[in-house]
Amino acid sequence: MGQIVAKIVLTGGPCAGKTTALSRIEQELHDMGYRVFVVGESATELIKGGIRPFGEKKFSMIDFQRFILQYQREKEQIYERAISFLPEEEQCVLLYDRGLLDNKAYITDKEFQEIVKEQGCSELDMLDSYDMVLHLVTAADGCPEFYTLENNGARSESVEEAIRLDQRTQHAWTGHNRLVIIDNTTDFETKINRALENIYQVVHRPYQIRYQKKYLVDISSSDFSFCQENGVRIRMEQTYLEHLGSCEMRVRKRTKEGESTYYLTVQKKDPDGLSKIVTDKKITEKEYARLLEGKVLGRIQKERITFIYQKQYFKLDIVQDKSFALLEVNPLSSQSEITFPEGLKIEREVTNETDFDNATLACQTSPSIGNHKKVYKNRLGL
Repeated sequence: MGQIVAKIVLTGGPCAGKTTALSRIEQELHDMGYRVFVVGESATELIKGGIRPFGEKKFSMIDFQRFILQYQREKEQIYERAISFLPEEEQCVLLYDRGLLDNKAYITDKEFQEIVKEQGCSELDMLDSYDMVLHLVTAADGCPEFYTLENNGARSESVEEAIRLDQRTQHAWTGHNRLVIIDNTTDFETKINRALENIYQVVHRPYQIRYQKKYLVDISSSDFSFCQENGVRIRMEQTYLEHLGSCEMRVRKRTKEGESTYYLTVQKKDPDGLSKIVTDKKITEKEYARLLEGKVLGRIQKERITFIYQKQYFKLDIVQDKSFALLEVNPLSSQSEITFPEGLKIEREVTNETDFDNATLACQTSPSIGNHKKVYKNRLGL
C-alpha cells in the first residue's frame, strides 16, 4: 500500500488565496517526487450542486453543516482507501481544501458538538487527524483592496463578514498541535512562499522543528482572563522512554472532553541545538500501553491552553506539580514582533535554556527555575 507522508489542511477566510496556494503547493510537492491528492472543498461542491443554506428552498445552516461533515468524512476515507491500493514505494501527500473543523465556524459550538456526536466521532479525533493546518488570512483583513469573490460563485460575504468568518475559522482550529496562521503583512507571493516553507517542515524527514519561541510566565502577577472564553484546553501527558542510541523517544497522550489520542515521537538533537524528527506518528491506545511497559525515564503532565491573539497562535502550558507556566509561540515570520496579551507577565525568554526542555522537566523532580507561587489554579479555574 502507498505511504501517506502528510495530511495537510489549507483553510482561511474568503479570498485568502487558497486556490492559488493549493496549485503552487501541488506543483512543488509533485516536483519533489511526491504523489499529491487534493481533496476539494466540500461546501462549494454541495452549493454548486444545489444543496444551499441560502436562497429559495434553502436548507437550514445546521442541516447544511451536517451534510458537509458527513460528505467530508466519506471523501477523506475514500482518498485514504485509494492510496492503500498503490504500490508501497508511492510517497503520498493529502492536501485538503478545508477540513472537518471548518464547519464549526458557521454554527454554535453546541450545535457542532451535536453533529459530531451524531457522526460517532470526537472533536479531538478530528483535530488530530491532520498533520498540519495552514490558515491563510482573508485579504479583507489587511488588504481589503484585493478582496474579491469573483473567483468563487459559492461565496457572498462582505468585507466585515469575511473578517468575522476568518476569525471564527481560526478559533475552530485552535487546539491543533501544528496550526500555522499566515497573515497579509507581506506581498501575496511571499505569503504563498511562507505556506510552502511550513509544508517543507512536514514532508521532509528529518526536519527542523525548533522554530518556536518559548517564554517563562510570571504566574503570580499574570491575569489569565483573556483565555477563559477563547482558549481551548487539552490535558497532556508526555512520557520519555529509554533512548534509542542518540535518539530521544517519547509517547504523548492528549485528552479533551474525555476523549484521548496517542502519539509516538522519536527525535535526534544535533550539536546546533535543533531537533530533528525521525518518527512522529499517531498510535493506538494499545500500542501506547505497550510502550509504557518499557523503561520510563520521566514523565510530565500539563494542561495546555491554546489561543489566538493578534493572529499569533500561542500555547500556554501549565505544568502539573511545578510552580510555573511556559508560553510557546510560532512567530508569523522570522522578523515579526511578538505581541503578548495584556495582563500576561513575561519573566524572560527561555527558548534556548535546556532547564525548560520538556525532557529535562520530565526527568527532574525539582529543576532550578526560581521561586514561583502556586497560584495558577485559581487564576485559570483549574
